[in-house]
Amino acid sequence: MAEESFLADDFLRQLMSVGEVDLLVGVPTYNNASTLGQTLYSIEETLRHNFVRQRAVILNVDGGSSDETRQLFVQSSQGRDGGGHRDLTSLRTIHRISCEYGKAPSHGLALHNIVAAADLLRAKACAVISPTTPNLTPSWVVNLLRPVYSESLDFVAPLYARSRFQGLLARDLLYPMSRAIFGQRIREIYCEEWGFSGRLASQCLEKDVWREEAVRARPEAWMAVTAIGGGLKCGQSFLGPKIAPPTGTDIVEIIRHTVGNFFWCMETNQPLWLSRSNSQPVPTFGPDHELSLDGIPPSQEKIFELFRTGVSELEPILASILSQDTHAQIKAIALNDRSGFHFPAELWVKTVYEFAASYHHTVLNRDHLVQALVPLYRGQLCSFLLEHSDSSAEAMETQSEALCQEFERQKPYLVERWKVKH
Repeated sequence: MAEESFLADDFLRQLMSVGEVDLLVGVPTYNNASTLGQTLYSIEETLRHNFVRQRAVILNVDGGSSDETRQLFVQSSQGRDGGGHRDLTSLRTIHRISCEYGKAPSHGLALHNIVAAADLLRAKACAVISPTTPNLTPSWVVNLLRPVYSESLDFVAPLYARSRFQGLLARDLLYPMSRAIFGQRIREIYCEEWGFSGRLASQCLEKDVWREEAVRARPEAWMAVTAIGGGLKCGQSFLGPKIAPPTGTDIVEIIRHTVGNFFWCMETNQPLWLSRSNSQPVPTFGPDHELSLDGIPPSQEKIFELFRTGVSELEPILASILSQDTHAQIKAIALNDRSGFHFPAELWVKTVYEFAASYHHTVLNRDHLVQALVPLYRGQLCSFLLEHSDSSAEAMETQSEALCQEFERQKPYLVERWKVKH
């Protein structure tokens, strides 16, 4: 049974008025009044045309918006059905529920409310949909729900069409490492929209991790790892082009919230991965990747200078994290000029694994440790951009697969350093 104590009374009353459902779509919001209308339209179109006989609910969980987000959600619901729920026995009813879970946005707290609702409503298939996605279409929603509802998957990650300069942190670190560690070839383990089963929601609800900073910041990867650890079925589904919202990205914060989160998932799931070797493909609906050659590359010169400066300024910290040999190799390549610069894949994998092991052994403050990886990632990124300035999509995918295999090949080295006594 779900832990009910953290759910607001009004939220519980709304849930009880709905009864059991087949489908639940959660929409976490925070000041999204400008885009919420399109998001709700796409969700309703999906449910109305693709799940005609299924009982469905759209759940808005809000993190204390100061704009008109919550009012718009309620007003659009009233405009649609005349001010309240229509006949609750109608299989074609699409219910809407809204709650405020706090006064500041938190992905983890939002998901906690969503999985609790899914458990109480006994939903079979669920999806989390971000209202910040500018090009969301009804096909995205159905492509996340249908593999769960019709194919009995428990976790469904999205797949996107990207330009060759998009998603490089996932391509060069998060995907190959998560594939090597947890053994499943899920390309987008960090995502803003995903699908999951009611069964997985119930298992997640029982975990006592909801107050952990890593889960509050990025719960989706933890949810995938929970599914893998529980022997549940994971897959991925192609959605289409991913257009980034028009806000700047802070690579330091992104790495803190993704790589730091991933190291935490490794730390808290050691029995799951320490003895696991090789990786397996997962059920995939649509193409497993799509890469276009458009897009403007970031400035190599600036990235390279930030790499060199970081290696120099963080020398004592890097010396405490890395082996003497790895640190020496990084300092050596930082002395090259940009035209001849290359960060070998073998060295990159060894570097990341030594960071993971040092995180485990807490050689210094874990947040500071993760941030120390940022300049080294910039070096790897610069090397990638230099190597692939004129590459075809096929050549880039070949390189990506080779990097994945290098992460898998060196996994015994990680395990060795992980287990060594400090």
